[in-house]
Amino acid sequence: MALTRLKQLREEAVLTVHELAEASGVSDDTISKIENGQRVARPSTLRKLAGALDVSPQELRRPAKAEEPVPLDEAPRGAGPPRVSKDRLQEHFEDVRQNEVDHLNWMIADFWRLALPDEKPQARFVDEDIDTDRAWQFLEHALGARNVFEPEEVERIKRGAVRKAALVGGG
Repeated sequence: MALTRLKQLREEAVLTVHELAEASGVSDDTISKIENGQRVARPSTLRKLAGALDVSPQELRRPAKAEEPVPLDEAPRGAGPPRVSKDRLQEHFEDVRQNEVDHLNWMIADFWRLALPDEKPQARFVDEDIDTDRAWQFLEHALGARNVFEPEEVERIKRGAVRKAALVGGG
């Protein structure tokens, strides 16, 4: 079982895996594997992680809280991939549909993840009523507008997009 609550608490504390590793004395690799369900945490490891996050070990075993999408200007910075709201897109594009926004946010999350070493592209079924060219227009607008993402977020998304193109294209 993945400790998604660990990841959620780490992100709420605005800590990278490496920063939590330094604070807890648990290796980066171990934390990543625990968060992804590839390793079961020993009780002593849970105590170290809980201490670094200032929570009880039992808190780490609770289910992760469901995350609801929030408008970008209300989203906490550093808590995972940024998202674009339908309202934001409708300021610049006509007739924006929610499934287009969902697809765009999936693209952003995929590129965000792919900016990390050793990540692989994930296949995703795209609804036939989604105009992928339009989704790319949305992304280009969001990356080019200086008031949608922070510069570091733009760079990470672009790194992930370039990496995906290289991996998918066989390069």
